[in-house]
Amino acid sequence: MLERILNDIDAHEDEIVAGLKRLIETPSSDGKATMAQEIVYEEFKKLGLETESFKGDIRPLVNYPDYCQSDIEFDENAYNVAGRLYSDNPQVDSIMLFGHIDTESEDYFGNFANPYEVRITDDRIYGLGSSDDKGGIAMMIYALKYLLKHVKKLPYDITLMSVLGKHGGAYGTLSAIHKGYTAVNSIYLHPAETGHGFKEIKNISLGIVDLNIDIYGKNGAMHDDLDPGINSNISAMRVIEALERLNETNRKKYVFDFGSFKGQSSYILNIGSIISDNGYGGISLHTSIKVRVRFFMPLTVKDVMDEIENVIADTLDEGMYRITKGNMCASPAMVANEHQFVKLIEDSITSISGESSFIHQYHGGSDIRLPIIYGNSNCVGIGPSCILPLKGSGEMEWISRKDYITGVKILATVLYKYQNYKGENNV
Repeated sequence: MLERILNDIDAHEDEIVAGLKRLIETPSSDGKATMAQEIVYEEFKKLGLETESFKGDIRPLVNYPDYCQSDIEFDENAYNVAGRLYSDNPQVDSIMLFGHIDTESEDYFGNFANPYEVRITDDRIYGLGSSDDKGGIAMMIYALKYLLKHVKKLPYDITLMSVLGKHGGAYGTLSAIHKGYTAVNSIYLHPAETGHGFKEIKNISLGIVDLNIDIYGKNGAMHDDLDPGINSNISAMRVIEALERLNETNRKKYVFDFGSFKGQSSYILNIGSIISDNGYGGISLHTSIKVRVRFFMPLTVKDVMDEIENVIADTLDEGMYRITKGNMCASPAMVANEHQFVKLIEDSITSISGESSFIHQYHGGSDIRLPIIYGNSNCVGIGPSCILPLKGSGEMEWISRKDYITGVKILATVLYKYQNYKGENNV
């Protein structure tokens, strides 16, 4: 049966590529994804899924450790799409597939006449969103389509989600999980931006905290004793020195004790930018420092923020600084390399692509963390080879056509084998 499914996918490669092409050609930059989600909604209904669209509601999420304010404005009509197919047995296992439909902005990679124009050359499918993350959305649609063509009734519940997941995921993935969309096991379908393709298994997510540190100065007295006041730039230098000492201490203290990164530090603090509001000769009254910390368990978001707060409080007087959250805030999470669901995915990749040597990536802030932490779901991320160029590079993102079709077959294999899955059901 599985062989017939895989052969059917191969026989309909042109249709599967055309489906991705249609998604890429439909704009969904930033939060403006309404038209693309209409296509997804239509495809979910064709699969026989009980489908709904819903807007992300961040109001109940603001106190979650992983809530972070998005830096984009969502279209008033932008919504998530979820579809469910229920089995006859209410006690049965369940699986969820998800990805994000929104892309980078239209001018993110460069000023292209039409960033949505799809170009296919040398086994590459070019176009805005091809790799981030419409390839993942298309994979789940076609894998389930050709599975259900041959397996009329699945013995487990399955959920598909197309969310507004960029820039922290609160409007999309986190909102959906809060609404009740989860499963015993989950797969985040997102092409591998590292270029490793299906060699890469995303089962470990580093925590990330972005912080804005505002430091305030004070003018000196305007008379003959030439009181220099307090220069916020000098205070900022003291803070940076204190943060670097903290970084050195924690890089020695927190070290991975498992996997391919065993022995490497699991903590890094980076100073991203230092901006002052004054020029030559004046007393700077405001300096802003942007800091990003990547970390892993046993540290939590609160631990990291409290430690930095304490370091700065020991360095500056009260009232001379303010610390606020930046764009990204993510808790660490993982599913063990040896977990049976991870092994099921690896076995499926090996059977289709022949790849048997895997890299278990330590991604920062990956959406796999949200089902793990808030949905009690074993979540793993996989995806095809792709290139996501740097901002303003003048290059267009692309996804490997061969890997994309291989991905549909891998995912269909996972779903087929999941009928007999008897693995661990707890994170």
